[in-house]
Amino acid sequence: MGVVTMLEVKRQRFLVSADPARETRNVRAFLAAPSLRLAGPADGVMSLPLRERIAALRVALLDSGVTVYSSHHDEEWVSREGTGPRVPSPFRAMQSADVVFAYVGQRPSTGMGMELGWATALRKPVVLMVDEAKVHGVLIDQLESVTKVLPIKDDGPMTPSALRHTVVTALDWADQAAPLAG
Repeated sequence: MGVVTMLEVKRQRFLVSADPARETRNVRAFLAAPSLRLAGPADGVMSLPLRERIAALRVALLDSGVTVYSSHHDEEWVSREGTGPRVPSPFRAMQSADVVFAYVGQRPSTGMGMELGWATALRKPVVLMVDEAKVHGVLIDQLESVTKVLPIKDDGPMTPSALRHTVVTALDWADQAAPLAG
């Protein structure tokens, strides 16, 4: 048996199992989204379309065999097999994440700005789901100059199959970006 390099170990995290019926990836994804206070009306309730998009992205990640952390849904790592250990803070979740999926609405919240800052400092690959018709500000516009970013146009709800294809494509990209980031 040959010596396994760190690059090979990192690449194996993102591989899909040989059994397509039970696709599994040994990947942890941090799902970042605008905070409720800025994403919804004045009462702090997240709008239904935004809630549906974030939930659909989370489901597509879970269906792709990814373990997901989303403070909008839970405070622990979640996979289709069940829940994992509770995460003491979103920063700790970011530290152990392999990739960050960020849904960027019209204006990133302060929390999302912090999460993207953590991702940059920790050299995590970032998949940005961006509505190009909206103004996002310098934080989003310049993120590619400081970290590995895959921008994905998100100008409306996607069909489940289109979203799944987008997630798989993003995970394949993260497979290539992770060795460069870490």
